[in-house]
Amino acid sequence: MKGMLAMAQQHYIKYLRDVKDQSISQIAEQTGVNWRTAKKYADCSDWNKAERPLRGKFPIMETYREQVDTWLMEDQTRPKKQRHTAKRIYDRLVSEFGFAGSDRTVRYYVAKRKLELQIEKSEPYIRLEHPGGEAQADFGTFQAIISGELVERKMLILSYPYSNAAFVFVTPKENTECFLEGLRQLFEMSGGVPNRIWFDNLSAAVISVGTDGKRKLTDEFQRFALHYRFQPVFCNPAQGNEKGHVENKVGYARRNWCVPLPVANDMDQLQKVINQQAIEDLRRPHYVKGFLQQELWEQEKIKLLDLPLVPYEAFRLESLKANGYGEVLVDQKIVKIPSIRSHERVWLKYWWNKVEILNDSYEVLISLPRGYMDESIPIDLQTLLEPLYSKPKALDYSSVLAFLPSHTKAFLQSVEGKSRKARIGWIIRMLKTYQIEEIERCLTQENQDDVSRLEHVLYRLRHPEIIPPPMKDSRTPSVFVGYQPDLTRYDQLQRTEVRK
Repeated sequence: MKGMLAMAQQHYIKYLRDVKDQSISQIAEQTGVNWRTAKKYADCSDWNKAERPLRGKFPIMETYREQVDTWLMEDQTRPKKQRHTAKRIYDRLVSEFGFAGSDRTVRYYVAKRKLELQIEKSEPYIRLEHPGGEAQADFGTFQAIISGELVERKMLILSYPYSNAAFVFVTPKENTECFLEGLRQLFEMSGGVPNRIWFDNLSAAVISVGTDGKRKLTDEFQRFALHYRFQPVFCNPAQGNEKGHVENKVGYARRNWCVPLPVANDMDQLQKVINQQAIEDLRRPHYVKGFLQQELWEQEKIKLLDLPLVPYEAFRLESLKANGYGEVLVDQKIVKIPSIRSHERVWLKYWWNKVEILNDSYEVLISLPRGYMDESIPIDLQTLLEPLYSKPKALDYSSVLAFLPSHTKAFLQSVEGKSRKARIGWIIRMLKTYQIEEIERCLTQENQDDVSRLEHVLYRLRHPEIIPPPMKDSRTPSVFVGYQPDLTRYDQLQRTEVRK
């Protein structure tokens, strides 16, 4: 209630009345409240909390609240000059729904709901309605096999709650360059830009969140949002439920698109594998609406903003000086730069997947992959193979095959039964001493049928026989080099006696 005293003030007035036995006039004078207010709390006998309606009383608006609220929420995604005024809402209610109330009632209700909608943005839970053309974005972590190595990658998912469509960009990290490049490619996959996108308070976009809920955004993200003309909306801290659709989609993608582990030769192929899964997923019915998601997506995509003619280039530029050896620190690694002098200034242009090193004329001196592009997770092949020793037939269905080089894989799969079991056991035993690369080299060079010789071959490959080169004799006169003596002459010097 407007003008209601704080509980401490109410308690003090009651104390003055009941304990100090003061009159209403004395209480009003001492507390500085008017006489009626002092009497209300001094003589109050019922302190139960009054139950009040959450909204103001607009009985004539009850039938039209949902429609007006929908218009007001949709207006939040539209340009300021194309939003409903209270007068326009009144006119539409009259013409489209036969509204019989007054213009003033509509104005009061619209003003109140606009204020409540602003407050709801900072409340912990928000009931979201997605009319189409709105999206949610979030990162998820998954594992894959690239070129036989186990790697951890991130999937940036852009999901559309209206149609349940989703598009995925595979990236190695969650930094600003990967985040903005991912959004750019996701817009191109979608064929347009969502009017509104919900995000977490991720560091790639948000510097800080104030106590009033206001966010300080990075300059790079603000430029990106202006370039693509979408409205970013950020969830309250620790309130991921506000973008629950994309969080569910991340879990769905991991369970259905990344099990078993995706296998690819490189990042480009991995991206194609995940993209194909997302496209095929559109062919299933919507979990609530019953229509195919592809049909709903065709309806939704026409509401997207057009892509700009020039795509946004997401990179970070840093300036630094080379050390005395012409080296610079790039992604925590010392790199020697050709064609620069000691202590010369260079520019580092960080893209999501590469770093370009430029001179003061902005000419590219060298281009290097980002340091995290080749990061992998160590694999314990011995542990992975041990369960297969007792069930060798299961090897054909095991994911361990993706980690084995071609000749090692053929060595195990070319036989069955006890022979396969023996070979699996041999590989397990050899991995205690040798690397899988050494075993692969051995199997490449030798006949795989004679398993008894392979261990000796492995030892020989690691410890090759060293044959020293012939000694060079610089003291022997050249006339004697290569001279072969006639030993029969020495036989003549020896007297041989034959005794009978």
